[in-house]
Amino acid sequence: MDPSVKLFLVLVCSPILVLALQMAFSRLFIRYRPDTSRHVIFAVCVAAGHIPMAAAVWWQVVRHLTLTPSELIWMAVYSLIVYNMLSYCYFHIFNMSETARRIRILNEIDRAQQLRASDIVSLYGVEEMLNARLDRLVKMRQLKQSGGRYVIDQRLLYIAAKVIVGARNLLGFPPSQTLYYKKT
Repeated sequence: MDPSVKLFLVLVCSPILVLALQMAFSRLFIRYRPDTSRHVIFAVCVAAGHIPMAAAVWWQVVRHLTLTPSELIWMAVYSLIVYNMLSYCYFHIFNMSETARRIRILNEIDRAQQLRASDIVSLYGVEEMLNARLDRLVKMRQLKQSGGRYVIDQRLLYIAAKVIVGARNLLGFPPSQTLYYKKT
């Protein structure tokens, strides 16, 4: 089989590797660190997956080839980029199942067969939605509570949010609704 096809097949299986790691790590974290965010567990799985993915690329492809050091470096860079991009794609599927309101609304309508908008609002209250998101941000250590108020703890998601807002502005998209609070 052509080495590029072998490399493709190994790399295209990387989301399956991340899923398998996520299943194992989730059970471990639930047992020993139950307060750990599922998103943190996902990131740990992607990071840990670099080792078996590198071993699979070497075992299936590299060991059968005669490569110059430069070619080996470029193959490693390519494999690293593809693995991380496929993991990123899988993250969005995972994230949608974790956080998307649309998925929850569709599930509620499916269970009841039909619902009015007022029924959906009562099933999926604003306070519950806000508390779930705030709890998730606290577990991810992006927010912390201080004196009964939330403050930014780590800045990773804050920086990502600023980049997204900047990209929206650069593309000319209308600004999202923003809430401003007076400091007291």
